[in-house]
Amino acid sequence: MTIIALAASSRDQSLNVALLDVILTALDGAAGQVERVDYRLFEDTPQYSARREAAEGPPQGMKDLADKISAADGLIFVTPEYNHAIPGSFKNGIDWLSRISVTLMAVKPTLIGGASASPYGAWRGMKSLRPSIELLGALTMPYMISMSGVGSKADIEARFQDPMARVRIDAALNAFRGQMAAKQ
Repeated sequence: MTIIALAASSRDQSLNVALLDVILTALDGAAGQVERVDYRLFEDTPQYSARREAAEGPPQGMKDLADKISAADGLIFVTPEYNHAIPGSFKNGIDWLSRISVTLMAVKPTLIGGASASPYGAWRGMKSLRPSIELLGALTMPYMISMSGVGSKADIEARFQDPMARVRIDAALNAFRGQMAAKQ
């Protein structure tokens, strides 16, 4: 089993990179082989336009990522929230991926997470991600992992140890594990 994992941030000390690390540790091998995508691919991808697509086709980096996603058994996307949505470079990359294949993520178990120092925990960003990837066929889990009011990886790790928080975290992780197991 192969999982593509992406934290939509390349910032030093990123809370979302930290959350992805903690999620992968919590899955403890149940995720199978994990390939992490470097978010700089998204940051370096040119802005999508129909004119550019007609003249040049999709960027090679996005075609390579599409091949990896197509071959993967599951996906984990962790995103910050920018103005109640996902980062523009993340949406731009998804737009390019959609031009490669509208069924790219078809029936792939997909776990979504997000972390923020704000009281909303990137909730609105995660919520805005769902329609874009569901359009590509992603089988999103009914629960997402939202970390609000965190300022460091240590805060996220502590939240993963909190029995009250673990109820929702475990619901998301178990749904993802269950969908991955069903693919075997």
